[in-house]
Formats: sequence, C-alpha cells, structure tokens
Amino acid sequence: MGSLLVWAALNATTPHRRLTNRPTRTAPLGPAPRAIVLFTHLRRCGGSFVEEALLKPHAKRLGSKPLLCKEGALARLQRLAHPLRRQFKRQLAEAPLVWRHCPFGAHELLGDERPYVYITMLRKPFSRMASWFAYCDKYSRDKCHTAPYQVHGGSKILNFYQARKRKYDSIEPSKLDTARNAPVINAQTFHPNWLEYALDDNYASRMVAGGAYHDAPVPVDGGAITTARQNLRTQYAFVGALERQRESLCVLSALLGVATPKASGDRLKGPTTHTKGNVPEDFREAFAAYVAQDDQLYAEALELLDAHVEAFPRCKS
Repeated sequence: MGSLLVWAALNATTPHRRLTNRPTRTAPLGPAPRAIVLFTHLRRCGGSFVEEALLKPHAKRLGSKPLLCKEGALARLQRLAHPLRRQFKRQLAEAPLVWRHCPFGAHELLGDERPYVYITMLRKPFSRMASWFAYCDKYSRDKCHTAPYQVHGGSKILNFYQARKRKYDSIEPSKLDTARNAPVINAQTFHPNWLEYALDDNYASRMVAGGAYHDAPVPVDGGAITTARQNLRTQYAFVGALERQRESLCVLSALLGVATPKASGDRLKGPTTHTKGNVPEDFREAFAAYVAQDDQLYAEALELLDAHVEAFPRCKS
C-alpha cells in the first residue's frame, strides 16, 4: 500500500517551514478513509510528465481511479451549484488523486475525516508563458481562443498576448462581473474565454491562492501572492520546479515510496517545453506586471525545494 513518508526530518531541520499536520500527516493513499493527493497542476510546468510517469501509475497500483479536474467544472469549485458540489463530493470520496488543472481549494469538498496532501510544480514565469504561447501556436486551431490576430510589429509572442489582453479588455466590466459570479450549473471541459485571458495574469499565484483569486479581475490584487505564499508554506507537502526536474522527481518519488522515473533532465527543462531560445525583451517589458507576483512565488518554491532536498540527501544534484 502506498504511503506518505514522515516529514519529521524536514520539520526538524527547517522549523520556520513547519507544515501543518492534517494535510501532510502520514497516511495510506487510496479511497476514503485513506488520503487523497490533490495535484495543483500548473500549465506548462511539467505536470503532465509527473502525472503520467509517477502519479497515475501509482494510483493504478492502489487499484483506484484518479479524478480528472476539468477546468470548466471542479476547477471552478467556488462557483459550483449545489448539485455539482454533491456530485464532486461523492467522487472525491473514492479518488486517490485529483489530476490536471485544479486550483487550491478542492479539500473543502472532502469530509472532515479524509486526510489530503497538496503537491505542485512551478516554473520560471516568463518561460511558462512562452511555453503556453508555443503550445497554442503549434497545436490549437484557434490559438487557444486568440485567433484571429495579426503580427503588427514586435515579437510574435508579444502580439499573441496583446491580442488576448485586447479580447479581455473589450468585455464590458458588468458582463465580466456577471460571468464571474454566476453559478456553474453544467460541468464544462474548459474555462470560458474571459477566464482564459484573465489567467494570463500571474497564473501561478491565482492557482495556488485559489478561491476568489482564481477568477479575479485583471490585474489580480496583491492578496493573491500573500495567500499563495502562505499556502505553499503551510498546505503543500511537495513543491517542485521544472528547472530542477531531476531533484523534484526524486523528492516526490521518495515521498510516495516509489522508484524515480527517468526524465529528460534539468538542462532541457523536462519533456514538455515547446520553447526555444530566450524570451523576447519586448514581451518581457510589456508584460512584466503579469509575472510580478509569480516571480515571488517561484522564489518561494525554490526555497521549499531546497528544504525538501536537504531532507533527502540522495536527491541532491
């Protein structure tokens, strides 16, 4: 039976990083009353590799079916209508793992007796945004709800995000407020377009803060980073970074008590990058505000990863 390892060594060596008892306590993984892993899978941060190579196979070995978090459904858990809330509560009671793009907060739908563990992977914010652009440009027919748009000068990535920002800004504020506060009655696979554009703004902070910050207007206020940093420190048993993929996978594997999967390595930033070269300077200058909070969160993540690696010496590079 899979289990989480005791965090006493980490807590002893880094008392200022003490993790709360309930979400990180040692417990077998699996259906209730066993513990559930809540994976805050941030787009373009190597999360798909973690799911396919590590988390989902581990859940399968436990004989349990993971729960897919659809962006237009459970990912908007703060707005779920009561029938959907009841549905997801039933599903969460049986699942050993929630995978894909759920923000922080899914534990609110668990019973009081169910242990839970949050984990996540982050990435340098501008690199993540560049990877999202490259993915949309290569694989999405409508460029992730951005087409049609034309390149009028400057880098292609700059024009891509400017087009998305124009689409967001063109929506009347009253209509945005109505859409943001409307209950989610029918589960959808993907976010509505307005939320797709809003999530360009400090995406990682919105996801890790969860709650109202996930759907908040652009620009998201400074409370998002404060809440996100607090959540990382107190609610996440594991925080990795794609730029340090080998160390991250080693730590997570140690926590789960399984073999570490092979990966492409830190130099290539993992198997799912779709980025080449440096991020253009014109894009960096124009969208600096869109990564300001995420830069702080990424620095926090690296500190936590350092503490994790110290607890597992074999994971040191």
